[in-house]
Amino acid sequence: MKKICISKGWSLNAPGTNGWVNVDLPNDYSVTLPRDPNAPGGASNGFFPGGKGTYVKEIELGKGHYILDIDGAYMCTAVKLNEYQLVMHPHGYTPFLVDLTERKRKGMNKLVITTNAHQPSTRWYSGAGIYRDVYLWHGGDIRIEPWDVFVSTPTLDKVKVSYEISSDRDADVTLAAEILGSGRAVEAKTVSVSLKAGEKTPVTLEFEVKDARTWSIDDPYLYTMSTKIIENGEIVETDKAKFGIRTVSADAENGLLFNGKPMKLRGGCIHHDHGVLGAADYPAACRRKLTKLKESGFNALRIAHNPPSTNLMEMCDEMGIIVMDEAFDCWRLEKGGELNYHVWFDDWWARDIAAMVRRDRKHPCVIAYSIGNEIPESYGHCDGDEWSARLTAEIKKYDATRLVTSATYQMGDGETWADRTAGYYAPLDICGYNYLYTRYERDHKQFPKRVIWGSETHAIHFYDSWQTVLNNSYVIGDFTWTAYDNLGEAGTGRSCWARDGVIRGISLAGYPWRSCYQGDLDLCGYRRPQSYFREAVWSGGKEPKIFTTHPEHYGEGFTGTEWHWYDVLDSWTFDDKYIGKPVKCEVYTDADEVEWYLNGSLVGKSKTEKAISTLDIPYEKGVLEVIAYKDGKVCGRSSLHTVGKAHSIKLSPETHEITADGRDLCYIDIFVTDENGDRIPDSKAELSCIVDGGELMGIFSGDPKNEDRYGSNICHAFEGRAVAIIKTSAAGEVTVTVGSPKLYSGKAIIKAVK
Repeated sequence: MKKICISKGWSLNAPGTNGWVNVDLPNDYSVTLPRDPNAPGGASNGFFPGGKGTYVKEIELGKGHYILDIDGAYMCTAVKLNEYQLVMHPHGYTPFLVDLTERKRKGMNKLVITTNAHQPSTRWYSGAGIYRDVYLWHGGDIRIEPWDVFVSTPTLDKVKVSYEISSDRDADVTLAAEILGSGRAVEAKTVSVSLKAGEKTPVTLEFEVKDARTWSIDDPYLYTMSTKIIENGEIVETDKAKFGIRTVSADAENGLLFNGKPMKLRGGCIHHDHGVLGAADYPAACRRKLTKLKESGFNALRIAHNPPSTNLMEMCDEMGIIVMDEAFDCWRLEKGGELNYHVWFDDWWARDIAAMVRRDRKHPCVIAYSIGNEIPESYGHCDGDEWSARLTAEIKKYDATRLVTSATYQMGDGETWADRTAGYYAPLDICGYNYLYTRYERDHKQFPKRVIWGSETHAIHFYDSWQTVLNNSYVIGDFTWTAYDNLGEAGTGRSCWARDGVIRGISLAGYPWRSCYQGDLDLCGYRRPQSYFREAVWSGGKEPKIFTTHPEHYGEGFTGTEWHWYDVLDSWTFDDKYIGKPVKCEVYTDADEVEWYLNGSLVGKSKTEKAISTLDIPYEKGVLEVIAYKDGKVCGRSSLHTVGKAHSIKLSPETHEITADGRDLCYIDIFVTDENGDRIPDSKAELSCIVDGGELMGIFSGDPKNEDRYGSNICHAFEGRAVAIIKTSAAGEVTVTVGSPKLYSGKAIIKAVK
């Protein structure tokens, strides 16, 4: 079938639109609305409102078969064609297909899609509306429908492809398939097939590929399975599917074997939103997020806690990022709000499992499906054991080549937890432990064949949790919560100095908090201190990174939630009144010892313990430098220096050319700088953005708790920086100007090409 994107040219009536407006997809109508301290979703949803939205589009339909493909819409999505309601899809994240054929008219047809982002229905920012792309599939009376091709690789020299061929009539056809690699045919096969009217006919082919180029995180090579269906010498259907040749297995003795070689997963959890864009899933936003995560050391992602977009999956394939694909955050018991998915689970779980697995099984990046996160039924009650087996079997029905997992947290009596969850874990290939690295060894003694991964871990405990991964074959990886800051779950990563009270345990923050502030990377994609710490623990051999604690807090007590990080700064710029006062300084490194220099003079040495080396140094303006030593040899250097007063705004486009298609995005890094162009690390300057020749999609900072409104052209810097996002549909130059009171404005010119 031919795949046609129909994301452009919709009419929308939703909260904040004041009637009907023209929009293109993806679209999130919630993120630009004023936040409300009394919003029904509260801190969980970042105090963003929800509400109903209606999308309308006229589409021309002719002869043949038409299938609507909605990759994601939040939620309770109703689809009408010419006033006939065809489906109501409750899940807010799973893709779904709608057959339009029986209700279509020749010529123009009215397609109406209604979403209802009702709250409370989530534990994080959900977005609202059709926030992923929409496609139309068109085929004839003999066709291969979406998700009906499955390419697997049982071994590194064998490829198996399974088809389901749909036909509206009896027919005898030839199926011709060939594997393409580097622009040429690698292997080819043909087979004769007899089709029956009104049925899907299964066909399976097996290929032997000698000296195959395998898919890996370092070389994510993709082949193409090219398929033709031929009747009486005429090609009546074509299909192309990208795939990778790789194998995955896991057991307690050998750990995770990827292409037959041991591997440890350096993982992180992510939600689906993209900061100021909300849930709107632009391909460029996905690629940027994945690029930054891979550059900071991650080789695996857990998509928490629902299936991701097709865009993201395809890019993980292309970039070599391993994926844990997750289905649900709740089953039959309420969790995250009275209007959550539990209301529809009994009727929809099987359909949603099928949608997730059948769409994603072609992606080599996926090594495991998760049946759920911290499911209340997992703790030995409400038939949780039986449901675990049922969902696992349902996944295996569609894809027996991947591993099945679930993430579970310790609730209640820790002494009985292992016994109470044993039945739940029994059907699974991998047991996900959330924040339970201290249990790995004792649970291994009780369940010696159990394969474990840290499906969620705290950054603050990362050194110790990672050592358990390295030291035990049966622990195959670690997924930090979280790799990238997300909207909602507001304030769960916050901390507090003693003068402001005490924060401990698990809690959400009040308005105006908007994000969790747990990520290695902030909302804008800038690396936070824990990212550099993790890099030192993971990789070694990297340059050390210096951070300081503001001298006003020297010796002061400090607390935080279970997801906090230390309140440290990449700054050696403090008020004159602190000259001579002690500053707690720390460097993240895998070195044995660090020498500290202030303005060229040695001021002390410090040993490294658990990848952190610390020293108290009296403040003096100038240059603070470290030289790191490993095994007696210099292995790295790092420095901070005192900056001047705020002087200018500096713009740094991440690309200088974009496609003028209304979809491609240009991210522009914004810095508040001194006369020398150095960032002012504590600046919260007000920034305003003007775009000529394009559209400002948003300007925002990594601040987790300000009242800046997304959708405006104004924001406040956080730690002296922000980001603007632009797009355009017109070729030419796009000029972006960012100004701030009493500072010189910054300007950037982006070339837009068709």
